[in-house]
Amino acid sequence: MNIIFGIILILSTTLLIFSNPESVLSAMLSGGEKALNLTLKMVVVYAVWLGIFELMDRSGLSKKIAKLLRPCNKFLFGELPDSANDYMSLNISANLLGMSGATTPMGIKSVLELEKYPNTEYAIAMFFVINATSVQLIPSSVLALRTSMGSASPSDIILPTILATLVSSVVGVLLVKIFVKRKA
Repeated sequence: MNIIFGIILILSTTLLIFSNPESVLSAMLSGGEKALNLTLKMVVVYAVWLGIFELMDRSGLSKKIAKLLRPCNKFLFGELPDSANDYMSLNISANLLGMSGATTPMGIKSVLELEKYPNTEYAIAMFFVINATSVQLIPSSVLALRTSMGSASPSDIILPTILATLVSSVVGVLLVKIFVKRKA
């Protein structure tokens, strides 16, 4: 994939140099500036949510959320060790808030916890599907992107996002339940 991207970049830059040489540098600089501005805005959004999750963890609220999600997690994943359940619950909570990039560390920790126990392949497969399809009640990342780009109504995507992620999650869960066998 990097080779394809590199070829496209080299070809487009070469064509731009021959067709409009004075705009090459300005296009590169303005593109870099836009990318940096967008990155800073996204970092702020992630910092806020990661701060909220850290506060939840320190206050013990994350343990309460994990306890609340235990029946749902048991239905989806089977019996889970407490540590894996805690990380999975935080991961699912963050995904519900649309912070998919912020969920990665919790997802990795939960899988590492699951790998310590025998016969957890089903739970790992189901967790992968739940994490990939993730129902989003508040698509924070996309809302932040739409707001930063000056959208007149950035929240118009909330209902379609909920519906699309709900359908993809239900289909994914059903496929895992049909095709991946649980080991006792």
